[in-house]
Amino acid sequence: MNMGREPLFTIVISGYQTEPYLARALESASGQTFRDFEGICYVEKSTDRSLEICQELARKDERFKAVSAPKSGAVATTRNYAIDHARGKYLVVLDGDDWLSVHLLEKLNRKLEECGELDIIAFRAVTASDENADLTHAPKLTNFGPADASGVFTGQEALRRAGNHGGQFRSYTWLCAYRTDFLRENRFYQTDGRLMEDFEWAPRVWFQAEKFAYVDETFYVYRRRANSLTTEGSSRLLFDLVRQVRSLLDFSTRTEIPEDLRRIWSSQWLSTFYWFMFHPVSSRKISNADRNAALKELFAGSGLEQFRKLAVRASRPKRLAVPLLVLASRGVVWPVKLYFRLLYYPLSGLRNGQK
Repeated sequence: MNMGREPLFTIVISGYQTEPYLARALESASGQTFRDFEGICYVEKSTDRSLEICQELARKDERFKAVSAPKSGAVATTRNYAIDHARGKYLVVLDGDDWLSVHLLEKLNRKLEECGELDIIAFRAVTASDENADLTHAPKLTNFGPADASGVFTGQEALRRAGNHGGQFRSYTWLCAYRTDFLRENRFYQTDGRLMEDFEWAPRVWFQAEKFAYVDETFYVYRRRANSLTTEGSSRLLFDLVRQVRSLLDFSTRTEIPEDLRRIWSSQWLSTFYWFMFHPVSSRKISNADRNAALKELFAGSGLEQFRKLAVRASRPKRLAVPLLVLASRGVVWPVKLYFRLLYYPLSGLRNGQK
């Protein structure tokens, strides 16, 4: 790799057990129409050829380097390595089973020329199941509407716009590019070894940003795989989510947050938590014993008090669940399961259908 002038961008690619998909990801990175970047291929110990594929690219293209690392069990370690070692002024994140628009860096550079230095640049993504997906009509992933596409605003204003846009807040790390020094100076590291690592990370990072901008274009393709760590609905995912919620509760307790943002966050955080723990489809692999243990961990110490303070700002259906959650944490799980299955989600679906 050329170690001379620092590049404008660093693309960090995670490559753990991604051999079937990695070529597409690397091709989308190396083929960027804006050439002033470096690529870090961070490959945790794999049983497939992920490392060899990255090493082959590094031999052919001096902008890339391959890093071999022990298995950590979550992609957060990749992002943390990049925060510490990236030479680029801005950091772009790419998971090894996804891919980028080849125009991503070109359009980000254009935004920077238009707006000046930014802490965060957000953009759109789409969801696909394979390379042949119709990306024009694929499901969109964004936190903003077209009306939010112009101007520079604070991260707190970005959170307001995202909250007022409707739908669930998308906390995916790869849905934005970040000024590397902004992450370093604030020590915005993700929790090593945990799934749902960006659920508690993104709100904190956005909240602190002084200059935020949005590009209303699709630059990232998220490949949704049935056997991925974050779609399998495992008990590990549940307990990691509980720990992320505890981190958010601690953050909201020690941080002076405007009341309107607290209301937005109470709705977003509880919606995600309830979805993974009690939705009839997404939680079908979770046992009652795991629900009981997870809630007991969530409410330990000051957790229950913090959770109640969060829920008091949420809608009535979300608040009504809290006493049932407490009951479930004490071993009686069936009332809260029935509440979500027979009332909360059916009525939520009815309301959505009437809009």
